[in-house]
Amino acid sequence: MGVKWLFATIFAVLFKPETFWRDAREQLGEVNAMRDYAAPLITIAQLCKLPFIGVPRMAMLLAIFGFVIDVAVLYLLSGAIGSLAGPDRSESLQVDVMTVLSFSLTPVWLAEPFYILGVWRWLVMAAALLYAVLLTRLGMHALLDIESPKIETLSKKSGVLMATATFISFMLIGGLIRFLTSI
Repeated sequence: MGVKWLFATIFAVLFKPETFWRDAREQLGEVNAMRDYAAPLITIAQLCKLPFIGVPRMAMLLAIFGFVIDVAVLYLLSGAIGSLAGPDRSESLQVDVMTVLSFSLTPVWLAEPFYILGVWRWLVMAAALLYAVLLTRLGMHALLDIESPKIETLSKKSGVLMATATFISFMLIGGLIRFLTSI
């Protein structure tokens, strides 16, 4: 997957989510969502923060720590939501949950460079999180082979888990920004 595909997918996820998720099952069959989409997107988001940190070494440390935190949150959410989805925990279910989360967390990752906005960062984080929860709900309906009432319950529980995990991630990254810019 190339850069053109990555940016076209980001645009589709953010601005045409219903169309993206409707076509996702056919288009994403051979795509490894973590490797081909989430990792490059997280990297781009981390690199966008570099100009805002005055010291290059601290900026690189922040980018590395931010990347590790974002990937850890993605894997933790994938495992937790996969466990909530059902007792079977099949390989295909885990892959589908990882795919849904990899694309759904796009607004959260793209909002990270705006975490330096002071008081406004809370508004940016809340808007990104709410949109990510909406994208997750749409993605679960499109990709997971679970009956609709279970998906509704799962999407509500997933929303709480996502809010908790992204809030912790937000606090960690915000703390790192403050720490690394004060040194």
